[in-house]
Amino acid sequence: MRAALRVPAVLMTVVIGTAGAVSCSRSDSGTAAPDRTKASAPHPEPSRARTAPRAADLPKHAVTSDKRPTFGAADTMAAGYTGKDFLAGLSKDWKLKLDKPVGQEMPDGKKRTYVNGHGGDGGDGMTVSAGYIDNENMSSLLCRTGTDQSDGFDFLAACTGLDVAGVDHGKASSWLKQAKQETDSLYAEKIAETGNKKEYVVSGVFTSGPVVMILHRAYDKYSLRILGGAVA
Repeated sequence: MRAALRVPAVLMTVVIGTAGAVSCSRSDSGTAAPDRTKASAPHPEPSRARTAPRAADLPKHAVTSDKRPTFGAADTMAAGYTGKDFLAGLSKDWKLKLDKPVGQEMPDGKKRTYVNGHGGDGGDGMTVSAGYIDNENMSSLLCRTGTDQSDGFDFLAACTGLDVAGVDHGKASSWLKQAKQETDSLYAEKIAETGNKKEYVVSGVFTSGPVVMILHRAYDKYSLRILGGAVA
């Protein structure tokens, strides 16, 4: 039995530099984020290569895929933040097997490192992928799960508990519940209109400290993306 408390497809629609093949998600149990030790990471350094989107231009509620926001390449979440302790705890709690880091060349020619994980005993259907700049500083986190995974929502909620300094985990958890409700509602609405059970919708964007979060739903998968780089 997992601890009672836990913190907060598919087309790659936001260019975040996450590993293409990775997946992760959960159902509607909505447990609180786990009380992990908060890393005393310093405030993130602004990126010189990334043009931050304006908060006013980002959707506040669920939209169809043609209206999805674009963020550009994810930036360092916080100088020196590796997220290794968080990933270790997440993999232990959710029985995920983390693979060895792998390098991947991005469309702009730059290379990033990814640590991918997938469900093993009891964690089937859940996947995670953490992206790093310069093999060290975490810039993105992607968690996926099946829409029919009984504990999928709780897994996504745990992912919002990323222990980078400046993230309001209480607000992130509340946002995720609303994001799921809105994406599910819009998804059902689109299916009723088109008869296509492979519709694709995204939630409104949540910003907190040095990260942005957005929930995608495509057919039978939820994808929670957490990207480094504050908005303007």
